[in-house]
Amino acid sequence: MKEKIDCHTHCDFSHDSSSPAEDMIAEAARLGLSYYAITDHCDKDCAVLPDFGWVRQIDLEKRFEKLLRLRDLWAGKLDIAVGLEYGYLAEADPLYLDIEKKYETDIVINSVHLIQNEDCYFQSFFDKRTKTQAYSQYLDAVSDSVDAPYRYDVIGHIGYVIRKAPYSDKILRRTDYPDRVDEILRKIIAKGKALELNSHSEGTGLDFLPETDTVKRYRELGGELVTFGSDAHAPVNIARNYDVVCDALRSLGFRYIFKYKRHEPIAIKL
Repeated sequence: MKEKIDCHTHCDFSHDSSSPAEDMIAEAARLGLSYYAITDHCDKDCAVLPDFGWVRQIDLEKRFEKLLRLRDLWAGKLDIAVGLEYGYLAEADPLYLDIEKKYETDIVINSVHLIQNEDCYFQSFFDKRTKTQAYSQYLDAVSDSVDAPYRYDVIGHIGYVIRKAPYSDKILRRTDYPDRVDEILRKIIAKGKALELNSHSEGTGLDFLPETDTVKRYRELGGELVTFGSDAHAPVNIARNYDVVCDALRSLGFRYIFKYKRHEPIAIKL
């Protein structure tokens, strides 16, 4: 039986989820997952900006205590990875470096949500920019994030900027920004990081982010490390589109998808 995994999910330790970890884990087990990573938001990008004081910061001590207990409780039934999703902002680098000294993680996803100190999830971001400006600035921020000095394993959801973009055609196509996208992909490969295929893509017209041509180009450039993340914030979305993503990877010439334990990539045959 093909192994089923999910490398990117959230529970109620994230500011934007109300789902207890117990419920998320139970659903992952019911779905037959062999590996399940909980990667709650660690929003130190917001912590360093006064305008984002409304974002609830994660209680890391309480979270790790609980998730490590649950991991041990489920041992032998479900392989639970305890991870984090860092919200990239250069000013927050020292805070993430401090966190990695204090907490042991299996997987860290490095994601861009803020661009020039604004969250591109909100309409106000797009009101001040043309589509080309918005997408170019987003890609520049992703490129910067690949060079982050802290330990991380995966570059998360390239294309996040399109989720709430107010355009009839939202898709961020590599062919429209070939130099910027290629720079990101080359850097990911050179640094030995993984490219995430993220299936939280409702309203975008895509089954996953980034769009297929970007994933194809990653493979052409020699990229092999890929992960799957549902980005689920509730049990109903765990492992959504997993088979679709695996089929797409196979069609593009990938042989493996990867999971992470103690920051080491483990290959799973597609």
